[in-house]
Amino acid sequence: MKKLKWLTNRLFATSILLITTLFIIPLTFAIADGSKGSFYEYIYGAPLRWLTVISTTDKKGAFAEMFFSGNEGITIQWPNLIINFLLIFLAITIIFSLAKKLYDKKNV
Repeated sequence: MKKLKWLTNRLFATSILLITTLFIIPLTFAIADGSKGSFYEYIYGAPLRWLTVISTTDKKGAFAEMFFSGNEGITIQWPNLIINFLLIFLAITIIFSLAKKLYDKKNV
């Protein structure tokens, strides 16, 4: 039961941080010329870019604005998403382990 709680806490923290990076880390902006005109690509995610929002307007707005209104398409790069999730999970595991060691060391 303790292992399940350990895993659940870290998976939850990883999910929250993965979503939070969309709002905190600045986007990458690109212009793609197509047969119907120019499209603007807004690429989100960190450390690997995993979410692309395509729009016909040149509004470099916040993630929520671009994602929920006025976009032509959304693409998720699944391998990058999985790698990001695993990297954040690893970082959280290391941080939690170090914090636990420091806490145990203080209370000895």
